[in-house]
Amino acid sequence: MEESFDDKTGYCRSLGHYVPFQYCRTVNSGLPCSKIKDCWFEKLDIERFIGENYSKSEIEQIFTPRPEKISTLIDLINKAKDNK
Repeated sequence: MEESFDDKTGYCRSLGHYVPFQYCRTVNSGLPCSKIKDCWFEKLDIERFIGENYSKSEIEQIFTPRPEKISTLIDLINKAKDNK
């Protein structure tokens, strides 16, 4: 894993403040944040970094949209109701 960019800082659009690149590349259970391209494209060749450091399946996992929180909450509520 390429770690030479870990000390660079960038603005995190999700958190609303500056964070080191290391945070961005590990925040998702050891994988990058799904917004890493949006936040880092101006500071480094992020497409190349991702392509050289992650497998195709990891890249798919990183960028597959997650369900919205409200739909996840509704699913959990429905499951709880069914378990009564």
